[in-house]
Amino acid sequence: MKILFFINKLYGGGAERVASILLNHFCEKHDTYVAISDLKYSSYPIDSRVHIIDNSIKCRIKGGHRYLWFAKMANSILRVNPDIIISFTMKCNNRSLLANLLFRKKIIVSERITLKKKNYRKQYLLRQLYRLANKIVFVSADDCKDFGLPQKSITIYNPAMFEPYSEYNNRQKTIITIAPDNRWYQKGLDILISAWEKIAKQNPNWNLEIYGNIYGTPLPNIIIQQNQERIAWKGWNNNIVDVLRTKSIFILASRHEGCPNSLIEAMSQGCVCIGTDCGGSMKEIITDGVDGLIVKSENVDDLAEKLQMLINDEQLRFRLSAGAIEKAKQFDKNVFFASWDKLIEEVAKK
Repeated sequence: MKILFFINKLYGGGAERVASILLNHFCEKHDTYVAISDLKYSSYPIDSRVHIIDNSIKCRIKGGHRYLWFAKMANSILRVNPDIIISFTMKCNNRSLLANLLFRKKIIVSERITLKKKNYRKQYLLRQLYRLANKIVFVSADDCKDFGLPQKSITIYNPAMFEPYSEYNNRQKTIITIAPDNRWYQKGLDILISAWEKIAKQNPNWNLEIYGNIYGTPLPNIIIQQNQERIAWKGWNNNIVDVLRTKSIFILASRHEGCPNSLIEAMSQGCVCIGTDCGGSMKEIITDGVDGLIVKSENVDDLAEKLQMLINDEQLRFRLSAGAIEKAKQFDKNVFFASWDKLIEEVAKK
């Protein structure tokens, strides 16, 4: 089978990482192509068997990139003549569906964020456009149910790619998060740092570490002007699994999410995790008080209170760590691959 992937980029984010994982999996069985609109930075590792199409767009005419994007997508479909098109992220989904009107190929679109943050008008327009897809993949069962196209919609959660690690003794008294600086607002870095500043002085043996790409994005004063007591900006780490196995607490203070890879993988490595009630699949991943803690989104006081509770109660940390490892088994990578294999086979046969 010949598969054509559309994605804006293959660096930096969770959606891009999942796309690279899928590309490396599909190329073992299928003739796999990926058309990338932004090759600015090096990507996640891609198997040499995957054919990369450079769909980079350079245009000085205001708004002209929209037409070039459409033309390049249409040209990629014409050149590859795929059996199935798979598109990742909303921007690519919209344009690939319109470009495919010229060819009527079978197409799967994958929505990587929660749509509930969109207003009613945008949700309505998106629903009409997504009717053109053969299948729509959501990363949240709640979003899948509420979108309104049940015959076309399916939920496939992101995978836990690391082998489970259950040892919790002798971990560093360190709190970590994973958030590239260009996504500080979405990931709630200002909220996390503000919460940490509230309790840092009374916990002198604990530290906060921030991992993720540093692109040099200007940060707001609320982050820069904090005292940043025992806060370390670690940047990108190629061996994040080794980091997770040595840290105690993982926090994702996000304002909105789809299905955060970092959270699932932190749970699989036995970190005690705190997430927010920001939508997406966050509350589908964490059962509050059983395998992690859920705090109110954009609430500094609630986050500081729950974090202090974990620091004070070692037995609670042990219990939640064990629960996290058990929950992460539901997101096993083999389940993820089997779900996608089944999906493309079903679409191909229709």
